[in-house]
Amino acid sequence: MEICPECRPCLERLVELTVELATDDPRLRREAHDEALAIISREFAPGAIPALIANKFHLAIQEASGNPDPFARRKASETAYLARMYARVAPGYPANLTSLIKLAAVGNALDFFRSRAEMTRDILADVDLGAADFPSLEKRLSGPPGLMLYLADNAGEQFFDRPLLEYLRGLGWQILYVIKGGPIQNDLTREDLEASGVGAALLPVVESGARTVGLVLKEVSPQFLRIYSQAQIIIAKGMGHFETLSRTRDPRLFFLLQAKCRPVAQALGVPRGTFVFQHAPGISLDTQPAG
Repeated sequence: MEICPECRPCLERLVELTVELATDDPRLRREAHDEALAIISREFAPGAIPALIANKFHLAIQEASGNPDPFARRKASETAYLARMYARVAPGYPANLTSLIKLAAVGNALDFFRSRAEMTRDILADVDLGAADFPSLEKRLSGPPGLMLYLADNAGEQFFDRPLLEYLRGLGWQILYVIKGGPIQNDLTREDLEASGVGAALLPVVESGARTVGLVLKEVSPQFLRIYSQAQIIIAKGMGHFETLSRTRDPRLFFLLQAKCRPVAQALGVPRGTFVFQHAPGISLDTQPAG
């Protein structure tokens, strides 16, 4: 997915939020804020990828503020919230592939800029996957089991991911739950898994070796890159992974997310707010968002 004009105010809002979370010191806030906006001005251009711009200013804010994990407290709050929501909704999802993909999808309703009321509404609603390619996954799963990667997204989604991972592992697949190599936004890290109490159930876990929104293959560790090249199926959770991986057209990729903004929704060919499970080759990336 490429950048469009309405991505800029969204990136600027993310800067404001991150700086606010990073430090209470007015001087450090100004320095971090100015450096982050300078990065947006420098990098915002046709062909850019929003997540890659965010990666650069997140690291700049961390360095300027002296805070390596600005979202730590927010992640803890979000994780506790999603743990409660999972307990409410999970009994309504039977232990079959379609239902568990839907359950994993609703965890992705978490968003920086939405109220708890909005997120709760989406999590409690009946899930209609507006773009669902179950046949492609079922065809892949019908073959001999092999290596599957599940690219985790927000820290709190681990509760919603767990039943799907357990089901797929029950089919004989070796599944590695992929987490970030360090703090970035509210994405899942090893520390978040250890704090949640369910991390052991998600093992085996592998770190990408990179601190990036989404997955930037040129920044991952050599060890992870070897693992990535060997996978038969890759399930990529969240808009960050869609932004950074959709242009690869890798036939192993399945994207699982809620399309929370218009550019992503339009690239996927669905209305904004739709939950999606889509095989990479079916994505229309040539559509140019209006505006």
